Amino acid sequence: MAERRLLLEHRLAPGDVTVTTGLVRDIKATYGDRYDIGFNTNFAAIYENNPYIVPMSPRDHGVEHHVLCYKKGISSASRGNKHHFMTWFYRDFTQRTGIPVDCLKSKPDLHLSEYERTTSPVTGRYWLVFGGGKSDMMTKHWRYDRYQEVVDRLRPYGLRFAQSGATKRGHTHPPIKDTLNLVGWGYVQHLKWQIAHCEGVICPITCAMHMSAAFDKPCVVIAGGREEPWWEAYTDEWDAFGPAAEPVRVPHKYLHTYGLLPCCPKTGTSKACWKKKVTKGQGDDKSVCEMPTHLPGQQIIPTCMEMVTVDHVVEAVMSYYEDGWLPPMDRSVQERDECLKARIAQHDLQTNRAALG
Repeated sequence: MAERRLLLEHRLAPGDVTVTTGLVRDIKATYGDRYDIGFNTNFAAIYENNPYIVPMSPRDHGVEHHVLCYKKGISSASRGNKHHFMTWFYRDFTQRTGIPVDCLKSKPDLHLSEYERTTSPVTGRYWLVFGGGKSDMMTKHWRYDRYQEVVDRLRPYGLRFAQSGATKRGHTHPPIKDTLNLVGWGYVQHLKWQIAHCEGVICPITCAMHMSAAFDKPCVVIAGGREEPWWEAYTDEWDAFGPAAEPVRVPHKYLHTYGLLPCCPKTGTSKACWKKKVTKGQGDDKSVCEMPTHLPGQQIIPTCMEMVTVDHVVEAVMSYYEDGWLPPMDRSVQERDECLKARIAQHDLQTNRAALG
């Protein structure tokens, strides 16, 4: 019988819920069956097929209910403390329960059904593009027309694309030509499945980047300067996952402009802006971008996002092929998987050798 029964809860964005899965995995890896773990969330599909959780209710006898939070981590990261978003859930869990847990793998932990593991939702090789965003987080939007330019530039190399994203209220995903339209198809329920079988992901800072990390997928993240890069990026550049964590298996191409504008300085306060809006509402709105760029067609984006160019994204995507993470496009799906596994093994070996000096 378990020593304690812990019902964890987090009900914010799906990307936030996705990163909590790493904590659950590492609690079980550290303590085995010593603790029973349950999880309450408004995005239950993220925890579907997860072998580490058990059903429980806060009304059950002996259950401890803990609502996880990471907000203090944002201010800590803004003070220059280089820890990743995911690790703050570990800190918060330890503070609430008294149970110390280290981050052991620098990625979330997602699971598929047998059918989802063995069957792809799309025939052949494809990249997933998320060409929009949410209306409550307009500072994360890139130029919509540039997503089309990226697709147009990469298709002659043989790359195929599917466009994904949500159609729930407040979401905007202008259609991208010459892509398979998966926008709104299953949302979170099928998003894991789409990402698990794709070649790679192109997206802003959103749930898809965290899911791509869980499945060791190449990912090009159009980040700008809104957030400190160590808070979000799945790379080993800042050792942000802590000393116990394995190296990032497939490093993301995190295209940030942090430190290049006076509104997100790298020196002095070392603080990104963390703004959400590009236009003012009623009253004194402190969450509006200080340096917006007004584009043709009435789109307004932060200047830090405008500074990320089509060339940057195209070069980042192609680098996965040029550096051997992905095979040329005329290879089979099986050869692609074997190539990526070999490149991951080589990367792990080089990283471990560097760590040993």
